[in-house]
Order: sequence, then structure tokens, then C-alpha cells
Amino acid sequence: MNLFNRSILPFFIAFTFLGLFLVGCLDAPDYPKDIRPVESIIVMVKQSHNDYSTTLKVNPSDTATITASITPKKIEDEMTYEWFYETDGQKELLKRGQQYSFYPTRSDKNIPNKLIVTDGDDNKLVFDFTIIINTAPVLSDSTIPADGDTLYGTKESAFLFEWYSFDMDYSNGDTLFHTLEIDGKPYEVGTLQQVKQSGFKPGEHIFRIIVRDLYNDSDTLAYKKFYVVDTLEAK
Repeated sequence: MNLFNRSILPFFIAFTFLGLFLVGCLDAPDYPKDIRPVESIIVMVKQSHNDYSTTLKVNPSDTATITASITPKKIEDEMTYEWFYETDGQKELLKRGQQYSFYPTRSDKNIPNKLIVTDGDDNKLVFDFTIIINTAPVLSDSTIPADGDTLYGTKESAFLFEWYSFDMDYSNGDTLFHTLEIDGKPYEVGTLQQVKQSGFKPGEHIFRIIVRDLYNDSDTLAYKKFYVVDTLEAK
């Protein structure tokens, strides 16, 4: 081999490798686009000026707004949201958008129970849920004993405690549970609205009633006072 060929050999080898490298780059597949999957979907509801809650319970007396929260947050605006009411396998589109406001009625037809979220590649996620319409129970202020009553008897005397509660959801299978609190001690009395209690010392006592329904909505009476006079001591 002459000197000229020897001198250009390194350059020829280097050029060959460079050409192969460039060809390899030209044949390389495109870099895959950034795929950002939805990790989770949360449906929340609010009424009036309350905060959004994952407890999907609304009162029929006020407009409600339902919203979808996506994780990761940064892709929320890239999604398409569709709210449906589905029954018997048939679904009706109520609205597109991340939020949907409605007036709760027991006809259910305007209340969504299915959310379909779609990304830019037409990948879909389905979220089924149920919104509960519930009215809080109400206690009447009329009780036995009434506020300020004086009861006469002994420590063994069983005094009557009676109250009245009401719930508009009775016809929908709701149930009311009561707590009778006497002198700071609670007595769980279930669905009863009257009980008898003994063991009272002479003097002033306080009591109140708390009522809760199946969905933990409640009403509470203010404390009432009653006085016990021991008839044996009075003699």
C-alpha cells in the first residue's frame, strides 16, 4: 500500500461511520408523543355556598352543581366531559362540560348518573355514580316535659319523655333514629318517640332530643329544663 492510500484510510473509515450514523438517524422512528393518562376521576357536588363534597347528597330545595375532578390536574382542560342519565340500558346526554347544574327533582331524569370522559385520542373513561336526594328531618319544639315543667315523684318514679319528629322522605323508605340526652348523658332510643326514665334526684335537670336519618342529616332541639320535686321529702 502506498503512502497516499495510508494517509486517507483513517478519513475514509471516519466518513463511513458518519454516513452510517446519519442513515441510522434518518431511519429511526418518530419519538412517541407524550401520553398522559387519567389516573383517577372524582365526582363532587355542591349546593348554595357550601364547598364541593364527594358525598353525593343534595336537598331538593336548592339548585345543585356537579363537577368532575381529574388527576393529574394539569390535563383537566384537555378532556371532554359528558353527563348522562342512564336507565334500563338507555342513556340520555344531559350536558357536555366539566360542570353541570340542575334542580334536584325526584323524577331523576335531569340528574346525571354516568360521566364519560374522553381524551384527544378518543380514549374513554366511564364513571357511574348515584346522587341521593334527601331532606333533613325536623323536630317539633313541643315536648313532654315542656321547658320549665316541674315533675313530682320519687327517685323510683318513671317520668315520660315524648317528642315529635318528621321527615319528608318517609315515603322513600327513610328511617329516623333518636337520641334522648338527659343531663349530658345520651340514650340511643332508635325509632321510638317516647320513653320513660327514672332515677332523678330532686332539683334542676336538662334534656334535649337529636334526630338523624339514614343519610346522617339531623336536627337537634335546644336544651330544655325541668325540675323534680321529691314528694317523699315534701312530706
